[in-house]
Amino acid sequence: MDMDVKPNNETMVFFDKIDPWIKRIKFDKNDDMLYIFQDDTPKEVFELLDQIQPELGFDVIIVDE
Repeated sequence: MDMDVKPNNETMVFFDKIDPWIKRIKFDKNDDMLYIFQDDTPKEVFELLDQIQPELGFDVIIVDE
C-alpha cells in the first residue's frame, strides 16, 4: 500500500474547516463515531459538510449532547 497518497480535497476541507468546530466525538455500541459540534457552530459549517459528505471516505453522524 502506498502511504504517500494525498487525501482527496473533501477530506482536506473537512479537517481544515469542519474539524475545528467539533467539540468531541463519542462512539456508539457499533463503534461508529458520533460527532458533537460546538453550540455556536455556524450554519455554513453544516452546509459545507452537506456538500462534501458524499465524497468523504467516512461517515459523519451528528448528534446532540
